[in-house]
Formats: sequence, structure tokens, C-alpha cells
Amino acid sequence: MIDTNVDRRHDNSDKWAVTKDDDQLLPMTIADMDIATPQFIREAMQRVLNKKVLGYTTPSTGFYNAIIRWQKTHHDVSLKRDQLIIVPSIAVGLSFVIRNLTQKNDGIIVMSPYYPPYRQLVVDNQRQFVEFPLVQREGQYVIDFNRLDAVMADSQNKAIIVCNPHNPGGCVWTTTELQRLQDIANAHHVLVLADEIHDDVAFSDNLPVSMLSDLMGSEAASQTVLMKSATKAFNLAGVKCAFLAVKNPALLATLKHAAAAEAIEEVNTLGVVATQTAYEQGAQWLTEVNAYLEENRNLAYEYLRENIPMIRPMYPEGTYLMWLDFMAYDLSDDELDEKLRSLGHICLNRGIDYGQTGSGFMRLNFAVDRDVLKDALQRLKAFDTAVRKK
Repeated sequence: MIDTNVDRRHDNSDKWAVTKDDDQLLPMTIADMDIATPQFIREAMQRVLNKKVLGYTTPSTGFYNAIIRWQKTHHDVSLKRDQLIIVPSIAVGLSFVIRNLTQKNDGIIVMSPYYPPYRQLVVDNQRQFVEFPLVQREGQYVIDFNRLDAVMADSQNKAIIVCNPHNPGGCVWTTTELQRLQDIANAHHVLVLADEIHDDVAFSDNLPVSMLSDLMGSEAASQTVLMKSATKAFNLAGVKCAFLAVKNPALLATLKHAAAAEAIEEVNTLGVVATQTAYEQGAQWLTEVNAYLEENRNLAYEYLRENIPMIRPMYPEGTYLMWLDFMAYDLSDDELDEKLRSLGHICLNRGIDYGQTGSGFMRLNFAVDRDVLKDALQRLKAFDTAVRKK
């Protein structure tokens, strides 16, 4: 049974911290859920706490088997234990991979708009951030493969980050798109860094395909590093546990050696317990949550299209994030943010933070209680009414 009756105003939540300065403000931002972490996971962590000692812990065979079974059952990804590397988070894992599988000044291709930390992780590791704008077609993002081929043909560009489902756009790349992307990457010896953290948030009309899926074939596997975590789907961001999956023996050996040198696999004990429990016991709970999120998505999408046509939503095929086009208001990014806060008393993620292609957009997180979502939509309506009156 899912629990949407949560109050995070006083728990040091990054999302709700904005209300300290304005208690009327409703944040619909950072990508965690205002839905309770499953009780069976909290109980598993409590059993560890009841043992009274939080000492050194080695992930068990059961932990690895839970990951392997989940990936095979839900994503058709066949893995072995020695192909997994445990890391604290996707961001840490991505930085680790960039640092150890590319060289300084190598180009890392990133589809834009993009998850904001991608830029920092690339630039701060002294690599070149190669922004690759996605193209809008019939209200959804698509990849211009001819242009991608040309970008990958540049010998300086050594890797591409592929976020599937895409954050912030919410699009799910099709098997055909992924195979074409992979063919181009293989032809130019470009490494694919597959961020699939959102792929368990799946709706009935679209199921994400993993870049390491058995459907993709051995060539895809040889050029891919998969990055994954249970944190988005099971609301576990604070307990810090993720994993990398690598099938190419040479890449795997390099990363295993580096992981030992950096002690990167020393992760949070409670994160290990939470991840194993999620993957062992969480299928039914996740089915219920995804159904709830799908109803939220449909409600928000239809409300905006019918009641606030100047806000143009991109239809989320995956994730619990909705990418909203506010360009019809002809406001600067700063003006848009300020007026949403002052007129609508609502806080969204600024699109400009997701790259220049995000200018004029805002990102809304709809993983909340439905009444809170309705409140948010009414606040957007109030913003719309107030702006158009001026």
C-alpha cells in the first residue's frame, strides 16, 4: 500500500528548504518523491539499527543476486556478479567512469537539455563538454542522427551520456533509436555511458529498453557502461547506493582496478540493505506507485492543455517529471521564475539550468499526493491569469 500522506517541511529536505523563507511557496522541484519510502524497506533498515552497531559491512551474495534478478526480470539485462561495481550514487559513478575511461580534454557528448550535474562532472574532470541539442518534433524530443554522426566522427569526442528515460524531457528512447545511436557510437569508437536511473518509473504506454538489454546485442554491450540505482523508483536518494554494470572485459578490468585504488565500493550499509530489499520485495509496491504516478501525469497533462494552453507540456513517457514550455509568455528566465513564485506561489526547476535549450522551460515534479498536484495546477492557473491581466 502506498502512502502519500507525508510532510517534509521540517526534515531538512532539499526540495522543501525554499519554504523557510516563504511558507506560502509550494516546491515541485527536485527529483525525489513526496511519497513515503516503502514500509518494508524502512522495516529492513530498522532491523539493522536494532542490532545496535553500524560497523563495516560487506554486501552479501543476496544483495548482488537481487540486482541481477531485478535487471533480468524487469529489463532483460543478463548480468554476472563480477560485472557489477557498487558506488554511492550515479553522479559519483559517472565521475568515476569519466575519470578512468577517458583522458583529459576528451570530448564528452551530452544531449541537451540535460541533467545539470552532467556539465559540472564533465568540466570539473577537465574534459570538454560537448552539448548536443535535441530536436523537438510534434511536441517531443528526437535525436538528429545525421548530426550526431558528424559529432561522433570528431576524434576528440570519446563518450556520450545517454539518459533513458530522458531527464528533463521525460521521453523514452525507442529500441530503434538506441540501436541506431549504438551503431554510430560503435563505428566511431565512442563509449556509451547509459544513465538509466529513471527506467523503473515506467507507465503502461511506454516501457524503457536498457542499453544493456539482451535485445541490443553484444556490440552494444561492448561499448556501454550502465549506471543504475533503486533510488528514484523507491525514494531512497538519501541512503546512497548505486551500481555500474560493465560487460566489456577490458573496460571492466580498468574500472575494477580503479575501484580498488579509490575504495569507491565502500558504500552506505543502510543503502545496501534498502537496495536489496527494494529489488527483492518491491515489485508490487512499484506497480502501485507507477499506476498512481501515471494518473498524476495524465491529470497534469490534460489540465494544462485544457485550462492553461499558454503552458505547453511535453508528454512524459517515463520519469515523474514534466517539462513545461512557457515561451508564449515572452518572459526572461529570471522573470518567469520570479513571477511563478510571486504570483502563483509555486517553485519549479528553471529550464535554463538544463542548458541553453532549456531557456523558456520549467520542470515540474508530479510525484506528490494528488491533492498537492491539484493545488500546484491551480497555482499555475493563478500565475497564468495574473500575467495575462498585466
